[in-house]
Amino acid sequence: MIRSILVLALLTPLAACGEAPPAPSLAPEPSATADAPVSDATGQPAYVGRWAASPAMCASRAWDFRHDGLSAPGDVACRFEGVAALDDGYEIAALCTSQAPPESRRLHLSFGPAGRTMSVEGAPSGEAPSLVRCET
Repeated sequence: MIRSILVLALLTPLAACGEAPPAPSLAPEPSATADAPVSDATGQPAYVGRWAASPAMCASRAWDFRHDGLSAPGDVACRFEGVAALDDGYEIAALCTSQAPPESRRLHLSFGPAGRTMSVEGAPSGEAPSLVRCET
């Protein structure tokens, strides 16, 4: 919401010059994998893999992140509709279900030192969990 207001505030002077400002997009633009931080030599985005609230929870309560979606404990599933690589992580437009009808979500993933931890803002649970990468 704040970004939309900021975009409109920055583009208003262009309208006064007779130039039509571009329409702001609600979904992040998909980005090329080459522009995104990668986790390994396969070129997968850094969020791909299994993550949990603690290493002990990796066996039974892990979040499974794929390049195009996620599944998490509590019957949570999201399909990613757009992924944008940012300086501090990723912004993802997702369609999620969590024991309810599908709901549009905007997820923000940010990483700790060496990519061993990941924070998920906008999660369907309403919390902003901090997760650790599970060993394979």
